[in-house]
Amino acid sequence: MSNVLAIAAVTSTIRHVLHESLSWQPDPVGGADVTTLHPSHLAVDDDAPGSDSAGLNVYLYQVTPNHAWNLSDLPTRSSSGVLTHRPVAALDLHYLVTAYGDEAALEPQRLLARGTLALAVTPVLTKDVIEDAIDKFGSGATAFLDHSDLADQAELVKLSPTPLTLEEISKLWGVLGAPYLLSQAYTATVVLLEPDLPVNRPLPVLERALGVRTFTQARLAAVEVAGGGPAVTGATLTLVGSGLLGEGTTTVTLGGRRLTPEPGARSDRLVVAVTDRVPAGAHRVQVDHVQPADPVSGEPERVRGRSNGLPLALVPTITNVTRPAGLVRVRVTPALREGQRATVTFGRLTGGAPGDPGVVTVTFPPAGPLVEPANPADPVPPSVLDVDEAALTAGTWLVRVAVDGVESVPTASAGTYDGPAVTLP
Repeated sequence: MSNVLAIAAVTSTIRHVLHESLSWQPDPVGGADVTTLHPSHLAVDDDAPGSDSAGLNVYLYQVTPNHAWNLSDLPTRSSSGVLTHRPVAALDLHYLVTAYGDEAALEPQRLLARGTLALAVTPVLTKDVIEDAIDKFGSGATAFLDHSDLADQAELVKLSPTPLTLEEISKLWGVLGAPYLLSQAYTATVVLLEPDLPVNRPLPVLERALGVRTFTQARLAAVEVAGGGPAVTGATLTLVGSGLLGEGTTTVTLGGRRLTPEPGARSDRLVVAVTDRVPAGAHRVQVDHVQPADPVSGEPERVRGRSNGLPLALVPTITNVTRPAGLVRVRVTPALREGQRATVTFGRLTGGAPGDPGVVTVTFPPAGPLVEPANPADPVPPSVLDVDEAALTAGTWLVRVAVDGVESVPTASAGTYDGPAVTLP
């Protein structure tokens, strides 16, 4: 990467390459020089001071971001805001090389031909070329170039001619506020600017331990629910695949929770029970091969292998529906986790006057934090959803609940859904 003098160093290096071409044979233009002035400061008529001068002028007229480098740049800060990687500004520089001199002697054309050929011969600003340019121009007003580190930039700066249409040329010289002179546009890519900031670097590796073992990719082919019903809290899942058992500990991840397979697990078949710690909703089932943490060596837990994931919807269950003090209370398991949204839907089974609604839906705000029992063996209490009886009219209502879009399944008898239900009044 380069420091803040890189842009000026690129300009000076292009100036050096063009200056070397002025002495080429045959017929060099006598007294010609290479400048880095604004085009409006060049002598263009016989009355202007120095109108008898000739030369090439290099002018940086535009700077644009280099999207290829900017998109590949790494995040510069950790989640806590600590600087872990120096930010990099990747830039493309757009130059205008202008030739001026005696038009009668065709000096602008002769000079531009030399400059164009020189930049075609040296289209890459190598370390040697940059150092030669700094040696030549690193004094006087540009003595600061001695502190430039462009020559050490890992990505070499490359030059390429930029074709401009007549309309673009007209707009460019109009912005410059100068009469048109014979010129050619070039793009220099890429300049990588990096600040000199301290970063929080990780400690070096204290010890290297290498081990060789066979690698078997765990592959999950199917997830089956015992009894063929929906996946609910307490249901037994059978995971079918290959390579499911690995070294260390084998776990099943569902809804952000780790489940332990039941005894008798095989590499092609695992059986797990869905605990009440797994929230309702659409989830991904995955098998993990975990190396437990070693308290002696201090080595942390590591996931050595992971299977592909398969979708599974964990359906909420209504445990009971009661009517305490003007409310319809619906208890739901598994308990709602923070941020989950629940919707209770009442569908009329019987009763009601003509014109009464057949369906009533009540949506609850996102659930708050859930406090789980300290003992993992203790069950998590169900969530309680209270609906005002005033929202319903007289009759018997079928109650359903949906959590994050996954809806409970009502019970049926004689081919008709009939529970859970509540009767009003």
